[in-house]
Amino acid sequence: MLKEIIMVTVQRNEYNSSTVKSSSYNYEHMTLTVHFSHATYIYSNVTAEDYNKFATAKSQGIALNEFIKGKYAFEKINEAKKVENI
Repeated sequence: MLKEIIMVTVQRNEYNSSTVKSSSYNYEHMTLTVHFSHATYIYSNVTAEDYNKFATAKSQGIALNEFIKGKYAFEKINEAKKVENI
């Protein structure tokens, strides 16, 4: 009897956070995409260990500062436009 092995390649999470709305992590490419209400950032070469610390923290905002920001290169890929009142 053959056993089928299922491997998770991408994980997506939504948070009840005032800072971080959601995130997704690609295990193969080691990229962490973080969605804020104002912008989206992609962090490169993020280890699965640091991703797990971020994803399972009580506060994703604090965990982002502690485990991700300043440690990994990033690119801002989307920014919400401000609407001016006329």
